Amino acid sequence: MKRIASLLISMLAVSAAFADEWRMQGEGELLFQPTWEGEALSGRFGAFDVRLDTRDGGVAGGELEVAVNLASADMDDPDINEAIVGADWFAVSQHPVATYTSDSIEPGADGGYVAKGHLDLKGIRLPITVPFQWSESGGLGEMSGVVVIDRTRFGVGSGEWESGDTIGTEVRVSFDVNLERQ
Repeated sequence: MKRIASLLISMLAVSAAFADEWRMQGEGELLFQPTWEGEALSGRFGAFDVRLDTRDGGVAGGELEVAVNLASADMDDPDINEAIVGADWFAVSQHPVATYTSDSIEPGADGGYVAKGHLDLKGIRLPITVPFQWSESGGLGEMSGVVVIDRTRFGVGSGEWESGDTIGTEVRVSFDVNLERQ
């Protein structure tokens, strides 16, 4: 039994030795683009955090975690900002943070990667695939990408807003963040 425990501890130590943790540096950019009667609108999240753990010096096989403060949503209009934190939209008083956690990261098209994981938004946890580009130089990295999310799957825009007639159901989310190896 002691031998098995020693072996497991050694394996964990070796595994940790080959993992690099990358943490977001600076503010980064996390934008969302809903549509109003077919016209694209722009919004941004001002407070979020990104962590990437890589294995054996590569992104594939790593883990990605993102936490977004939903109260930081800003569409440059005080009335809209007040509405989107309410119960029909993000329900920030009950669900202040949205999280994305990858289950796997695999090589993707065009030299990029694909994170397969789950988004937890407004108390609903569903699978989401996030394609992204990654570049690094020294101890600095940059991650960028775009994903389209059906807001109604998460109960965002309920009541009169659920149908998608006025506000489209698909929301384009784009991100560009700088990370630093820890």
